[in-house]
Amino acid sequence: MSLDDVATDVHLTSRAAQRLILSRYLGVAPEDVDVDRSCDRCGDPQHGRPHVPGATLDYSVSHTRAWLMVAVVGDGRVGADLDARPADHDLDDLAAAALTPAERRAWRRVPARDRADALLAYWTRKEATTKLTGHGLTIPLRDLDVTGPRPTLLTSDPSVRLPYPRPYLTHVPAPAGHSAALATTTHVDQIRHLRLPDTVPDPAALLTPR
Repeated sequence: MSLDDVATDVHLTSRAAQRLILSRYLGVAPEDVDVDRSCDRCGDPQHGRPHVPGATLDYSVSHTRAWLMVAVVGDGRVGADLDARPADHDLDDLAAAALTPAERRAWRRVPARDRADALLAYWTRKEATTKLTGHGLTIPLRDLDVTGPRPTLLTSDPSVRLPYPRPYLTHVPAPAGHSAALATTTHVDQIRHLRLPDTVPDPAALLTPR
């Protein structure tokens, strides 16, 4: 299977899983779930935060080549990120691109054997935050400090702001070699895990045009 085939399968599975999971919360058939992906910032209909128009719930999705995570909250907004451990030879470059100066100093004090996992934890918390806000990579990750339970934005640019109050960050258990995090506008005091059935409908059959 080529990389393009893998990407297509992951994309199709992700879209179908979103509908299956949201249908459980909304009480409608998966094919009747209407997801809007319009961008809040530019209006593009394809690359915004996915949401269900008119619903009180909010959700966020993230995946690697092997795993998919869909986070749903009944109140406020959520950003979710799931990533795999980076290769050791990428660590210094990734740290320079993603960590604030204070985070980088703290990261260098971590034992070498644990640095990949520590960097991954920083990364997923930052990505979850930018998914929540809808900024994506328009916020440089090195300007976002996620050392504490709530992120701090280190920039003087008045056009870039985090939601007020600042989001809450929550660690989520992840498969071996991975890290996952949530950013939410309300405090998370309980996480419930929902497992999809082993046998599901053909994903393509769930993706009717909207």
